[in-house]
Amino acid sequence: MPHFTIRRLLAQCIMPRISANDYYDVERGESLRKALHALIQSEGIGGVCVFAGDALETAQMLKELQQIAARAQHPPLLVSADFEHGVAMRLSGGTAFPHAMALGVADNPAMTEKVARAIALEAKAVGVHWNFAPVADVNSNKNNPIINTRAFGETPDVVTRHVKAYTRGTQAENILATVKHFPGHGDTHADSHLEMPTLPFDRERLFALELAPFQAAIADGVRSLMVGHLAVPALEPDTQRPASLSKNVMTRLLREELGFEGIIVTDALDMKAITNNFSVGESAVMAFSGGADVVLLSPDPLRALDALEAAVQDGRIPQEQLFASAKRILEAKEWCGLLTIQAESIWTIETLETAQIQRVRHRADELPEISKQDQSLLALDAAKPALRWFGDKNALKPLDKFQQIAGFALVDESSISAATAFFRYLAQLYRADCDFAFLDVDAEESDLAELIAGTKEAEAVVFAVFVRAKAEQGSISLPKNFELMAQRLADGKPSVAVLFGNPYLRDTFPATAFLCTFSSSEPALGAAAAELLQPE
Repeated sequence: MPHFTIRRLLAQCIMPRISANDYYDVERGESLRKALHALIQSEGIGGVCVFAGDALETAQMLKELQQIAARAQHPPLLVSADFEHGVAMRLSGGTAFPHAMALGVADNPAMTEKVARAIALEAKAVGVHWNFAPVADVNSNKNNPIINTRAFGETPDVVTRHVKAYTRGTQAENILATVKHFPGHGDTHADSHLEMPTLPFDRERLFALELAPFQAAIADGVRSLMVGHLAVPALEPDTQRPASLSKNVMTRLLREELGFEGIIVTDALDMKAITNNFSVGESAVMAFSGGADVVLLSPDPLRALDALEAAVQDGRIPQEQLFASAKRILEAKEWCGLLTIQAESIWTIETLETAQIQRVRHRADELPEISKQDQSLLALDAAKPALRWFGDKNALKPLDKFQQIAGFALVDESSISAATAFFRYLAQLYRADCDFAFLDVDAEESDLAELIAGTKEAEAVVFAVFVRAKAEQGSISLPKNFELMAQRLADGKPSVAVLFGNPYLRDTFPATAFLCTFSSSEPALGAAAAELLQPE
């Protein structure tokens, strides 16, 4: 391994965004690959964060990147990803497991642990070592536009049980688990992808509710923690400085008061809560000097690295703090099985220069064998117990008591394939006349009239509603015209709204009954279709 300089140590703390879709893109791929290879080969960055692509292509990409790091004699890359409800959350070809709230509603921590372990196995097979999950936020605000079904529940006790179970399952496979979004994103009214939310509560409330799952996870040995882009006046008086850039939050509260010794990672620094208020260099330096170990998804990793190096040189970031962060990252790589370290317990530039850091060579046959069928069956077993009825379900169940039904999917572009799959499952089980159509936000009155005329013979109506928390969407409510359209389409007939996303829509949607799945994953689609036909 080359000697560690200040810049090389800082590079271990940089983690940019990568995507197999971009990496292998015909038009843009060459320039993107060149820039990424330079960050790895010349700078020795510590890791990358995986986003959209095919699972097999992603595995091939990561293998290539690890080979570049090895040839340059740098430590292996620590690869992270958001696989909250499975590899399929980011990569095609992975297994889609139920969202966290579905697991919380079922309230079987042993199943949550099994699901987390299954996700960890798939992550490992792709080449990912660090899962940015579980979400430890308490979704106490039903209008929260970004957490919703990503949280295990609405109370600290439910969230805590499942956060601990998910963490155990993940780390049992030597995949780093991450509790997020500290100090708690559950009772906010804004999406930090768009703006900086405020958590306006006093310390007593924060410790009783928001912080409880995080404290339990820390006590239970979670190895990393993500800090959110949240203004928290009770913890950081400067309301322009989010928790992710705050020394009061990361060092004084998290390290000193709560005793967390693992890796602190910022939420993505390319989110608008940060980019609208800080330059690339400012956000990187403020995050690191505040106590973060990993600067995640800077919009310009090279500029961030330059700014961090200048901050160490002029004393704004103490060398001792840099050594501590680099040590945590390298020790995490050792724990994941990427390398072995022999170094003095107190690290300095001198001891790091002489430390024996050796890559661990993994043979392909050492990776776990994964049965896609077993994974899919586990996902279905986890989804079924989460189904919950509200309203007059007896007016609809079983659905095959009606000779003809009409189905309407309330969708955006991203959920068309899921809606199609649901009605395909329903038609296979129903074995009678089942017509369905899509409604989107651009539907017009003329479209509605045609749909009403075409389904007037239907005896019952099924609405499949795909409204879920999504980055940069800003809302989890249905447009008002959707509810009015649904009322006209049902026209007084028995109707069921199958809520595949936001379960709180049952408060306003005009249906006779509601079937909540708390997840839009494929197992939830099949489980919901079967439940509609299941006799009481």
